[in-house]
Amino acid sequence: MLSCGVFGARCLRLISGRSARSLATFTHESKRFYKDIDVVQTKEGFQVKLDDKFNVRTPLRNLLVLPTEKLANAVAVEWDAQREHIIFALMPLTTLCFKATDDHISKTELIEHMLEFLRTDTVCYRAHPEETQLHTLENNRWNPLTDWFSRNYHVHLALTTDIMLTPQPEQTVTKLRKYLSGLHPWTIPAYHHSTTSLKSLVIAMALLDGGLSAEEAIACSFLETDYQIDRWGEVEWQHTLDRARLSADVAAAVLLVQEINSLGGTELHQATV
Repeated sequence: MLSCGVFGARCLRLISGRSARSLATFTHESKRFYKDIDVVQTKEGFQVKLDDKFNVRTPLRNLLVLPTEKLANAVAVEWDAQREHIIFALMPLTTLCFKATDDHISKTELIEHMLEFLRTDTVCYRAHPEETQLHTLENNRWNPLTDWFSRNYHVHLALTTDIMLTPQPEQTVTKLRKYLSGLHPWTIPAYHHSTTSLKSLVIAMALLDGGLSAEEAIACSFLETDYQIDRWGEVEWQHTLDRARLSADVAAAVLLVQEINSLGGTELHQATV
């Protein structure tokens, strides 16, 4: 039972470091053993506590300390939603916060991996004009996105209908690397996970920097899939399941970035480009 409400109720208790001796860590096969979930406030931030005695910590045994109350409450909701087993695949926000806390992959590595997606970014590779319907659909949906992206980050995106790899200008890659490097470290896992989930750095950055809503980002990512389904039908359940999972992942990333940005002084979106 979640004792703090979904995102609002302020059921926080100030605790000292000594009172948080018992910590809970989990494997992918962990069985749910707790009944109550609470959010507590410490000098360091907000923590999720199970049965009033276990403070959640990450797979690398670091104490999970959330920077905002809303973020902690949202993580607590995920823990409360678990049933017989703790399934991290159903806890996208908790997973992102674990990654941000553990920092087991360097910020530089995550950024370089994101930039690799730019080389084959979905929205930069268009159908040949002979495929009239798909070509028109892609231009109508993706051109406003790529135009926004170019204006917002002051870069040029190379668009092509060629099946051969078309590299992006080096100046574009350099500017985006500089921008991403200026983001708050806690948000990097959210940008990275959004990029891999949406299969597009362009869509992910637009989503998290205010250029697209979550619904628009998912629609852009699924454009070609939806086109094929309209023509040939869908595999039963699979498309719906994939979209639901992506929606949860996207919502978690957006919330994490918004909450870190709300702290003030972090200047998440003010990195020089």
